[in-house]
Amino acid sequence: MKIVFAKSFKVSGTTVADILLKLSYFYGSYYDWKSKSIAFKDFETSISGNISNFDIFVEDERWNFANIKKLIGEDSNYVTILRNPVDQFESMFHFMDLREHYNVSSFEMFLNKLENNTIKDNRLLNFFGRNQLSFTLGFEPELFENDTAIDKFINEIDNQFNLVMISDYFDESIILLKNLLRSHIGQMLYVPKLRRRTRKKHKISEKETVLLQKWLKADVKLYNTFRRKLERSLTNRVRQEAKTLQKLNSNLQDFCKAAEFFPPGKDSSQRFGTYELHLIRSHRSQFLHLDKKYTLRIVL
Repeated sequence: MKIVFAKSFKVSGTTVADILLKLSYFYGSYYDWKSKSIAFKDFETSISGNISNFDIFVEDERWNFANIKKLIGEDSNYVTILRNPVDQFESMFHFMDLREHYNVSSFEMFLNKLENNTIKDNRLLNFFGRNQLSFTLGFEPELFENDTAIDKFINEIDNQFNLVMISDYFDESIILLKNLLRSHIGQMLYVPKLRRRTRKKHKISEKETVLLQKWLKADVKLYNTFRRKLERSLTNRVRQEAKTLQKLNSNLQDFCKAAEFFPPGKDSSQRFGTYELHLIRSHRSQFLHLDKKYTLRIVL
């Protein structure tokens, strides 16, 4: 079974990619396109190399379904994940430190300039910016205000992907992914990656939310469409399994501890921060014994 995961930015995509990496131990090989390519370059089959022998493919660049399909075929399971666009943009703004790019000193100043229509609508590195979710999935910026084009794009995404996960329903989405891949719930455990400290978050007011939703119209329409679709898939069984997953993850946290930090500084390597995972002792010997092999795979 081949799995293709279209990974976007600041949507819990890294956590999903790590789950798929773990699954590669059970199902076969794993290919992370970003490690083999120039960052943020559109996917091209001509520079793909020989990657025919893989089962799990993580696309960390801009989505191009036509090229991916030529390389992989339509018989694969195509998966992506979306997040509330307002939350996603605010998170990306701080994670990438977009103050200089937008010529502002704070997120509040950015919102003021946006309200006054004085924000330059360009992209950092020709990649990061407005409607990040739609852009990463292949939608062109010149169509951001075209409602007909947005609707057509959403329909295309619906046809391309077997599952569009929603980070606001993360555990439920993981259960739906498990069902799609016919996996076991024990293979879907995870440790969240790249979470910010609460003090670095900007509490967005209702007025600011409306302002950002208008500016992020394409992403909002995309997100709302697939959020509603996912909600229709949340049967009682899915919700119950999501609770079981949460309990198993809680047990996992007893002896796997994530340490995340984002040191201050303007250097990009500092802004991106680092991630450490430590194995600690657990008195729950039965759980440790049953999942020792799995847990070590997470830690290593």
